[in-house]
Amino acid sequence: CTQAHASACGRATRGPASCGISARLDVYQQALEEHFCITVTDLDGRLLEVNARFCDVAGYAPEELLGQHYDILSSGRQARELIDEMWDTVRAGGTWRGEFCDRSKSGDEIWFESIVIPRPGPDGSIDHFITISTDVTPIHEQADTLQAMIDNFPGGLALIDRDFRVAASNKLYRTLLGLPESLFADPHPPLEQLVRFRAERGDYGPGEVDVLVANLLKTLLSSDPNIDERLESTGKTLEIRCVPIPGGGHLNTYVDVSDRRKAEQELRRAHARLEAFIKHAPAAVAMFDTDMKYVAHSDRWVQDYDLPHESLVGRSHYEVFPETPQHWKAQHKRVLAGATERSPEEEFKRGDGSVNVIRCEVRPWYLENKTIGGMMMLTEEISERKKLENQLWRLAKLDSLTELPNRLQFSENLKSWLEAANEKGESFAVGLIDLDRFKETNDILGHAAGDQLLKEIASRLDRALKPFGTVARLGGDEFAVLISARGDGSWLTRAVDTIFATTDESVMLNGVGHRCTISLGLTTYPADATTESELLKNADLALYSAKEHGRDRFRLYAPEMRAAVERTYQLHQDIQSAIATDAFRLLYQPIISLSNSRPVSFEALLRWDHPQRGLLSPAEFEEVFQDPKMASQIGKWVLNKAVQQIAAWEQEGLNFGQLAINVTSADFALGGFAELIDETLKRYNVGTDRICIEVTEHVFLGRGAVGVSDALQRLHEMGVEIALDDFGTGYGSLTHIKRYPIDRLKVDKSFVRDMEISPDNLAIVRTIAQLGDSLGLEITIEGVETHSQLALLRAMGCDSMQGFLFAKPLEPAKIPDFINRDQQRLLSA
Repeated sequence: CTQAHASACGRATRGPASCGISARLDVYQQALEEHFCITVTDLDGRLLEVNARFCDVAGYAPEELLGQHYDILSSGRQARELIDEMWDTVRAGGTWRGEFCDRSKSGDEIWFESIVIPRPGPDGSIDHFITISTDVTPIHEQADTLQAMIDNFPGGLALIDRDFRVAASNKLYRTLLGLPESLFADPHPPLEQLVRFRAERGDYGPGEVDVLVANLLKTLLSSDPNIDERLESTGKTLEIRCVPIPGGGHLNTYVDVSDRRKAEQELRRAHARLEAFIKHAPAAVAMFDTDMKYVAHSDRWVQDYDLPHESLVGRSHYEVFPETPQHWKAQHKRVLAGATERSPEEEFKRGDGSVNVIRCEVRPWYLENKTIGGMMMLTEEISERKKLENQLWRLAKLDSLTELPNRLQFSENLKSWLEAANEKGESFAVGLIDLDRFKETNDILGHAAGDQLLKEIASRLDRALKPFGTVARLGGDEFAVLISARGDGSWLTRAVDTIFATTDESVMLNGVGHRCTISLGLTTYPADATTESELLKNADLALYSAKEHGRDRFRLYAPEMRAAVERTYQLHQDIQSAIATDAFRLLYQPIISLSNSRPVSFEALLRWDHPQRGLLSPAEFEEVFQDPKMASQIGKWVLNKAVQQIAAWEQEGLNFGQLAINVTSADFALGGFAELIDETLKRYNVGTDRICIEVTEHVFLGRGAVGVSDALQRLHEMGVEIALDDFGTGYGSLTHIKRYPIDRLKVDKSFVRDMEISPDNLAIVRTIAQLGDSLGLEITIEGVETHSQLALLRAMGCDSMQGFLFAKPLEPAKIPDFINRDQQRLLSA
């Protein structure tokens, strides 16, 4: 359009008047081009022309825009309704005015205030649109900045225009005044409407609403600045500032000063209390001028120092206390020079000559001109408190039975030793001591004798450690020692020898000599560890090692001790993960009956599919079974998996006998084992004759034997077969056969392995086979690996066997083939 305009001007060259008009049009065109952004678009919104100013603002070159749809500049922030309204207006031949938010090539938002003018083509119909725009982005940025300032003002803020309408406000303004959002449906509501709402709600107290509104508007719209405070019905105190704005309008701010006013009120009260305190304070307080003459004092000051009950004001402090120590006089000079002095504990002679213990604080006090007017002394008589503190210290830091340092004091001592050793570059040892079998002494001789033993050993250790360090009682029969490094490298050896020598002598208990031995674990700083917790952990590991190696000895910490503990800990963690991730597996070893009338049975064998170490048998993680809780978890998993497998085989129609399941003491420990088996069998609809529970003699030992007996009897009554595994390797096997409902004996493979070359082992196997026959017990021979062993066992009349000769433990998938084919082949062999 501008080019067409220019061309038209160029043709008007017929006379001087025409030339004048053309010149003016050139000026107008230049002004238009320099100050306005101009675009020409077709009916579909595609850009036909753009001027340089528009390209500068948008950041595009003309060739990047021409032919493109105007949407290339869209910011996405424009409401669809506004766009539709614009198109409806200009396509109908009208001119549209409004604001657009576009986006430059660099991604920045551009605000245009635009006029869109439809223009007709040669046939008179509209065929393009001219848009003349002004870049108002700076105005919008200023507005955003102003709104941010309003929103972040630390109080309520309202800008009132010259028409007395709220031109702008922040959320806190509405919150502090309790104004609902509905009053701001009109973005610029009249101030009178808001004031009337609050008056009708009763925020301004009782009175005629119109009068209240008129009075408040007079204040809010005053021509002079004013500050007022008002107590709101909510209990808040608001400070209101009303400031007129040049050119009309007002700026009103509302700040919640409730906390400030409360603080000021409390300060006034505190000042009044302070004035009363000087006279009636329950502590000894005195004020002096710069010449150490009394200005004021409390009644307690006179009482605490046994002075005459008369005012001391005007008298010199050194006249009242002529024996004031020189170091106190020096302290007073420092205070009068501006210092503050404190003493947590001082001895002071009273007026009657007696000595009391005081705690004092002395500080200067100041005049209004900030110069020192004298000093204030506050003292507290703490003689009785010191006695009580000493008693409390003994209760808190000393063991009441032995009067040795207790655990708390030992910890503090260890921290001090660490700091000193670190500073001086010294070494020392930390040790833990346990009395061997102390519980037995308590159980047999009684707790009084046990206490007597502890006191005697504590006294001996205390005497023994005097040249070397210190000893503490941590609790029970556990003591801790700190041994310093002195002289040559034998210092620790001498200390240990002294400890054991002093405890080696008998202790008289109830008139009888009692020898008490100890176990000692030691670790050294800084060779083994440098922190309190690590030193104690190391000493505890060394003590555990001393006990493991037979007690009545000491052990020095070695790194492998911790490695073993960490290995066991990691193993426990891995086991927990294995249970959670189903990393355990069951393999099934056949138990062959030489009688064709009996189907093959199996023994379920646990394996752990370890992610790093591969398939592990229980012997490779047996220490885990020492933890009853974890062993019980594994046992429950095995039982559930085994019974589930039985159910699966029955559904497949496999012809098999029983499945033997190994159980441990942990399975019986918590009780309810028989009930657990009953519930598991019922869950999978498996009969009790399908399982055999294998136990070793270890389950009959210890305090849980009664629970084992009850559980086995219950299982026997249910019809579950009970097998005694590893028979012949333990103690009291015949007694166990008599006492418990045993149905089957499993001969340990150690006898079978050597029976061809060991007459004794051969005799044992034969005897067990005959014993089983005599007692009506089933016999299963384990570990059959050769045909010659099989021949011997057949000759003895043994019927049930298992071992590598028949099959190694099988995966579940291989069981059907074994039952249907391999079993018959093995029996025929």
